Amino acid sequence: MGDAQESCRQLLPRAIFGINGKVENGVRQHPVTGSIIFPLGNKIGIADYKKNTQEFVAGHTNTISCLDLSKSGKYMASGQINHMGFRGYVIIWDYDQRKEISRHDLHKVSVQAICFTAEDRCVVSIGGVDDGSVIVFDMEAFSPICQTPASRAISGNALTIRPMHNNPYFFVTAGDRHLRLWSILREEKKLYVQDVLMASKTRVFYCARINKTDEFAYLGTGTGDIVKIVLNCCDRDHVSKQGSTSCILGAFGTHNPRKPSGRDCNRYVNGVRALYVLEGGRLLIGAGNGDIELVEERTDVPLINFRDYPGPTWPYLRTLKKTHVSGRISSFVRSKPESFYICTDTNEIYGLNIKTWVLKLLRTCHTKSVYCITFPKNYSGVFATSGKECIRIWSSGRKQELLRIMVYNFNCACVRFTHDGTSIVSVWNDGIIRAFTPITGRLIYAIPNAHNKGCSALAVASTGRLIITGGIEGQVRVWKIDPYRQDLLGVLKDHSGPITSLDINYLDTEVISACTDGSCVIWDIKRMTRKQVVTANTQFMSASYFPTGVQVITCGSDGRIIYWMVYNGALIRELTASKKSSVNCLAINETGDYFISVGSDLQVKLWDYNSGSVVGLGSEHASSVISCAYSPCMTMFVTGSTDGSLIIWDVPRDFWGRPNPPDATKYSLPKTSSKTRMSEVPARVNSGTNLKTPKGENIDGLLKATPKDDLCCVECPPCAKKEAKASDAFAECGIVPDVRKC
Repeated sequence: MGDAQESCRQLLPRAIFGINGKVENGVRQHPVTGSIIFPLGNKIGIADYKKNTQEFVAGHTNTISCLDLSKSGKYMASGQINHMGFRGYVIIWDYDQRKEISRHDLHKVSVQAICFTAEDRCVVSIGGVDDGSVIVFDMEAFSPICQTPASRAISGNALTIRPMHNNPYFFVTAGDRHLRLWSILREEKKLYVQDVLMASKTRVFYCARINKTDEFAYLGTGTGDIVKIVLNCCDRDHVSKQGSTSCILGAFGTHNPRKPSGRDCNRYVNGVRALYVLEGGRLLIGAGNGDIELVEERTDVPLINFRDYPGPTWPYLRTLKKTHVSGRISSFVRSKPESFYICTDTNEIYGLNIKTWVLKLLRTCHTKSVYCITFPKNYSGVFATSGKECIRIWSSGRKQELLRIMVYNFNCACVRFTHDGTSIVSVWNDGIIRAFTPITGRLIYAIPNAHNKGCSALAVASTGRLIITGGIEGQVRVWKIDPYRQDLLGVLKDHSGPITSLDINYLDTEVISACTDGSCVIWDIKRMTRKQVVTANTQFMSASYFPTGVQVITCGSDGRIIYWMVYNGALIRELTASKKSSVNCLAINETGDYFISVGSDLQVKLWDYNSGSVVGLGSEHASSVISCAYSPCMTMFVTGSTDGSLIIWDVPRDFWGRPNPPDATKYSLPKTSSKTRMSEVPARVNSGTNLKTPKGENIDGLLKATPKDDLCCVECPPCAKKEAKASDAFAECGIVPDVRKC
């Protein structure tokens, strides 16, 4: 057993695409190294974009809900969300050593927000809806010192927290009808609080920023305006200075000079989700609809003149510059004095130069689960992934996204390249088969109503003229693809559950279908009949042919990997890949010497096919891994998980696989001039070998056609467009009444 552990190598990732952009203010930049720190599942990612390296820090038991970095860069703090009835952990990390220093579980269920106070004195965290408390953690004693309810009974929950820049014992909390100023008494282990006077205004605050002098605070609201308050702090016992209090100065919107007074105030759509206070009184504002604006306060009109303004929001902000990104803004990170990183809830990071106002897309990844990964035939330069509402083509060399094909409101269950590289075939949960061009992403053809309850699996023959699809209702259907027509050749019915995967052998004569009903069926697609069926006490998740087609390998929810014989369906070998979780996907290399398995235990395993032993192990994923693909060059493979992250792994040189022996001498039957009765019968399935490949786009030209650091996004047109009836009565049925015109 010890020798087996020593022979198992650690797999190293070449590139990682992944970020959780839904965490508010979850992206940070280290002040010394310049690395980007972000949450991803239950891990914290630390990425150096200059060196193109990335590493993870693990310790949480569930999804990270908030993250902060100390001003000195020595410490990190993170909180998580947990299941109902369980505690939510707050963990303090040492950045240099990447190790946990301390933790506490005083919050119930979830931690809403967390922050370091000035000079790294304390860590303040607020709980979620089920907790509602403020907890102060002392960084000198490394222990919590006080806990108190965050809000009053008449106000809502606290949603965000912001410390002062100069005083380490003061901070502000804001939320649903909630805005309070706090003072920490470290010796007495107490918290003093004072409500900010809001006059008659009621708001839901999503974000807060304080200027460098701790004099004013700016808060973004759900109604789309900016609330400015004067803090008047800081007094140890009275929170604000004696004889004064914290109060609102006004709720501001942007001024529209084209409209008359009283209707010249514009608010931000879907609320203000991110703020940043710049020098000279300027503000960088991110809205819920993706708008980014650089604004400043107006100097031509005194603020006191707006007291008689008819609306509750005053047009006191002047828009200087404006741009738009995809998704809701969740974080602003100042990388340089004139540059910002902008993170959105669509898991994208943009770079913005506020001087030249140039916006550039830097990092992307899927927003939800990655359902399928595939490589073109004999080409490792690019690979395709399918997920929520999109198909994405990635460059394995540039480590960036090249092409994105969008179909809104639907999920792509599986995607495949044709062997000649001229099209991308995909199946969707709306029951439509769609094919696209590989460079421009243009829709070639669509087959509506391919499956009643939606498509779930796909396999493409080597000629590209025959595709096999599997549906959620359990049927396997064979389609003939012609240049201007797509026909259904046959329906194969044997399964009683959703089809999870399809794989076709190299001769294009057989296809194996895996199903959640505990059976895998080998079909003869020439005769449209069943050849073999194998069953096991599991829900099969994936089935793949050995390159020679004599064996198949399957995996399922019981954590076992099973070898089967194609000829008689006999069980050859059974391996235990995981004792507690399921194995979700398998991929075999071109020679059949090695294969990879991924599962819900977050581990990626590289196996020796002949010995059945694990030779490589990778554990960089932060959530369940559900898809994988081996590259044709056999030097790397790609895995995808439920949080939308992708990892390109390097295969150690010792496990690249041995080249196949040379092909044996091919023999052909002598040609006969006589025509038998069988030769006169047309074949039921036309393999398409007599069709010439049209000249046009090919996948090997995608890298040349796409500039570096550029992304092409294409929206697919609707496939169920109703055509107007023709005026001619014979046009619909295609009848030509006059023979001479035929």
